[in-house]
Amino acid sequence: MEENGNIETGVGAMLSEVCREVAEGAGLAILRGTVGIGKSYAIKQAIPELEAQGIDVVFLTATETVAGQVNAFLRSILAQYYTDTSSSADAEEAMWSLLAGRPFSAGGRKVLLMVDEAQKLAVRVLETIRDLYDRGDAAREGDPAAHAFGCVLVGNPTFMGKGGIQRTASFETLISRLTHNIRLPAPNRAECTGFAVSIWQDEALVRELADLGMAKGNLRSMAIAARRAEQIADGGTVAIPHLRQAIKMMGGK
Repeated sequence: MEENGNIETGVGAMLSEVCREVAEGAGLAILRGTVGIGKSYAIKQAIPELEAQGIDVVFLTATETVAGQVNAFLRSILAQYYTDTSSSADAEEAMWSLLAGRPFSAGGRKVLLMVDEAQKLAVRVLETIRDLYDRGDAAREGDPAAHAFGCVLVGNPTFMGKGGIQRTASFETLISRLTHNIRLPAPNRAECTGFAVSIWQDEALVRELADLGMAKGNLRSMAIAARRAEQIADGGTVAIPHLRQAIKMMGGK
């Protein structure tokens, strides 16, 4: 299976717009959307676009390893910039030095902290992000020479907690500071069709795969079905029976 070119989606358009606004205004955004709608894909597309516009993007995907501990979270970001620290306090200061732009100064540096899979972040990590963000209040209150940065957290509405228990993502510690609180949309018919066309050109396959995307409400299920159909075809040309078998094995009709 080969995906050709970039797929324009509602998630991608909204993410890019919010990121630009947040970077320019040193705002704070939370964008939530269900699994498989293309959030991580949209982030990968947005980062080079933002950097081309002169925005410095500091990015991290929150894995289980770093999401629960402040020091691990900070060190994972700082390591990308070859910065090592001896304590959590030093790491927080180094993080502020990295993020502290001057978004309201003419020609000033605009910085955006972006975290994917942010639903995994522990409260103490969110509190650290909040404390760093609050250092920019003087800039947001009108001092163009003061330092500040924007922050965008992207994630799912729910996540699997310890013991396999599904939990609702909570960003309560940041709610009072939000400039953007966005629920990302599921893909529409045109987006599902565009994604299918990026994989196959056969109209029947495209239609069948797009139908699956609409039924499931995400693009990831389409990619899984396409890969499985190619495996079933065993090196031959993928046909409708192969795709239908793949969809059936995924629980579809």
